[in-house]
Amino acid sequence: MCLIEKKTNRYEAFNRPYFIYDRARDGFQVFLEAAGLKKNERVLMPSYIGWSSREGSGVFDPVNKLKLGYEFYKVTSELEIDIESLRNAFKNNNVRVLVIIHYFGYVDKNYEEAIAIARNYGALVLEDEAHALLTDIIGGISGRMGDACIFSLHKMLPMNAGGMLVFNNTSHKLISKITIHKKKDPAPWQYDLKRIAEKRIHNVGILSRMLMPLRKIKRLRVKLKPGEIPQTYPIIVDRAVRDALYFDLNSSGYGAVSLYHSMIQQLDKKKYPDSFQLSDTILNLPVHQDIEEPMLRSMVTKIKELLYR
Repeated sequence: MCLIEKKTNRYEAFNRPYFIYDRARDGFQVFLEAAGLKKNERVLMPSYIGWSSREGSGVFDPVNKLKLGYEFYKVTSELEIDIESLRNAFKNNNVRVLVIIHYFGYVDKNYEEAIAIARNYGALVLEDEAHALLTDIIGGISGRMGDACIFSLHKMLPMNAGGMLVFNNTSHKLISKITIHKKKDPAPWQYDLKRIAEKRIHNVGILSRMLMPLRKIKRLRVKLKPGEIPQTYPIIVDRAVRDALYFDLNSSGYGAVSLYHSMIQQLDKKKYPDSFQLSDTILNLPVHQDIEEPMLRSMVTKIKELLYR
């Protein structure tokens, strides 16, 4: 009997089965369909979900389309999971699926505790990594504790579309229930993901240092955790200033975005004030791999001009 084979032969070891779709939300819908929620079961989601007339609401769209029961847990003013709100949501609802969103590629400080709570109640966990493809694949610090995750390839790579549903082991009970997926592989592996991650980290470092002296700006994520690879760099400014910055930067050729500028109508402003405050004041600055340092310096110079004119 051979104790050690000449090469690896265990297909199931370290295998993460994946399914290809046009969009990440399509993968989430398939996950929910496979989970087969009953009428009294709920999908538990964070209270920070945006909507736009062009793109809909992303992660909430499948829940709405399938007419599933849902509940929200609060996020803090720092866009972190409110653990007490999460605990209460589990106590007061029959939660079948917990959704954790890794906003802008950053990992929530309460990530592990939230997963532990879900496991204690026997709930499935879906990690929305539309912004965290590289934090997962390269950083390895997200996407591994849940049952599955979803990627949005075009939000991190130069692709026009593409979504993936990824499971964390080959024996997961939901895999056998999935029969629909896009056949054509969008091949994200053709890119040097490690170098892309390094470039994004480098750009965040430059941008963070240049913005630090600006008192009219709050950096929502001051320092990257080891393994975090961001999609954008979020800052907080006064609402009127945010709107002016957004339009002025874009008209000047700097592609800033205001992600989650409008909350879905199912969220109550009085119940989730921190979510709406974030929605009113957040601005996401680009840090992607096409950007060189002189471009960032030029953008920050423009931001200074707009803030102190």
